[in-house]
Amino acid sequence: MPNSLPPLRALVAFEAALRHASFKQAAEELHLTPGAVSQQVQKLEQWLGQALFVRTVRQLQPTEHARSYYSRIAPALEQISSASATIRNQSTDVVCLSLAQTLAVKWLGPRLGDFASHHPDIEIHINASNHLVDFRQEAVDLAIRYFDGQDASLETELLYQDVVQVFCTPEYARTLALQHPDQLTHATLIVASIYPYWDDWLAAFSNITPVTRKRINTLYFDQTLLAIDAARRGQGVVLSNALLVQEELHRGQLVSPFPCQLARDQGYYLVYPRQYPLSQAARKLRDWLLTQRAPHPWA
Repeated sequence: MPNSLPPLRALVAFEAALRHASFKQAAEELHLTPGAVSQQVQKLEQWLGQALFVRTVRQLQPTEHARSYYSRIAPALEQISSASATIRNQSTDVVCLSLAQTLAVKWLGPRLGDFASHHPDIEIHINASNHLVDFRQEAVDLAIRYFDGQDASLETELLYQDVVQVFCTPEYARTLALQHPDQLTHATLIVASIYPYWDDWLAAFSNITPVTRKRINTLYFDQTLLAIDAARRGQGVVLSNALLVQEELHRGQLVSPFPCQLARDQGYYLVYPRQYPLSQAARKLRDWLLTQRAPHPWA
């Protein structure tokens, strides 16, 4: 019997592509590339031995076979989705949260004990990963994403609207007598991959020219944790947000030598799929996370 089933991932791609009449929009919903959706549909076409779409430059037109096939499989896919959600919600004592490693260590970790003390019956699984979670393929209930909050397939709740500023050790600031951003020509700029905004920040708050900027010593890190650690060790000034250096600020290990904050059009959003109901445990974790929003990033 299993051998008579078509490739299930291809079915999902086909259903989304037909519903949207677009590989691009289907890809956005499924968090894939349009090419990956097209390849999955081609696999299904090969398995069925029938063309499902007429592909033109500007239009994706389903064939009669596709319309007939869709009408028969759509109810079955909906039943699978509904049955899976029902079983998933029966495990009300388990919840999985996905978020970036730096945010997990710097922000969530010090706070999570509060949730555990109020909800000792809930088992929390933390998926600390920098990859973009796929809710359809992974057993994840909630995620915190750094983006603009625009995704039609997700419920989004803003936790922190991002602003970035300069941080360094008090000793580093004293050694360079940092009082104005123009003095950063004598500093070492630490760049984290998530915050490649030094040019924007310097253009907004200093008189340093792009030519001079290129001559400033710079360290690059692909992980924000490493960039923050380098600043904490006195190796330079890092551009980050206060959310990720709360502990260092409270301990006096880092300070912000200038009151200059650059607002970004992105932020940290709590997200979860619109189409699946949250379990009781997930709802409790969601509600608790929303209480952690503070008017000031390091409050």
